[in-house]
Amino acid sequence: MNKPESESSGPVVLRRGLRVLGVLRQAGAAGMHVADIARAAALQRSTAYRYLDVLVEEGYALRESDAPRWRIAELGVLMAGDPHAQAVRGLRPVLRQISDVTGDSAFLICRAANDSLCLHREVGNYPVQVLAVTVGHRQPLGVGAAGLALLAALPPAEADDVVAQNEQALRAYGGMTGVQMRRLVENTRGRGWSVVGNAAVPGVLGVGVAVCDASGYPRLAVSVSSLIDRMQAARQRSIAELIRSQLAQDELRPQPARGPDTSSGNAP
Repeated sequence: MNKPESESSGPVVLRRGLRVLGVLRQAGAAGMHVADIARAAALQRSTAYRYLDVLVEEGYALRESDAPRWRIAELGVLMAGDPHAQAVRGLRPVLRQISDVTGDSAFLICRAANDSLCLHREVGNYPVQVLAVTVGHRQPLGVGAAGLALLAALPPAEADDVVAQNEQALRAYGGMTGVQMRRLVENTRGRGWSVVGNAAVPGVLGVGVAVCDASGYPRLAVSVSSLIDRMQAARQRSIAELIRSQLAQDELRPQPARGPDTSSGNAP
């Protein structure tokens, strides 16, 4: 005779998680407030938060802003109503190719206010992968390689304003200061692509390229991240060139970061 499942048994926990995921899927691109998710899934709000946190960490859901509102991640991003649906559909094969060639993880990032937001990632075949950034992950613009590429490609005054507003948030990333971030931005503009290491994830270095619209305004960025030992200067450059060439083949034209020629082409 089968014993009844306890409240903490695996099948019960799994069913609850799938229930929350189902609620998010039904909500579509608009997403839902946590109170509504909890009500629809017949859970306490605190319990719903725990399940949502796990779904975000695993890349199945994302929290779009500081408000307690969530939506489905990869499946939701691909919905027709999502503003980034076309970009994800079009660039998924590009990221897959980049990841296959480099063996490392490739990421598609967009700007969300003063943050960068991960829209999609592809995992490489090298034994050690950088997986700390999942779909839906947010961090101050400039902390990661793709976010830095986006930040540096903004008009100088706008980029400077973003750095100023993020001064406090940057401190959580290895004590990063506004002065240091502005230096990274200057180096990126001079080089035309970004390099940043030991900021978002210790021991990891990323290379990023901004993707601009027809007017030259940065809308997205693609990056590759790996262990610092695998990212010598020559490989950094080859990865940046690979990203550019793959984007060009997809008829998306990455532009060098705009701004005064301030600088050194050395990786920060």
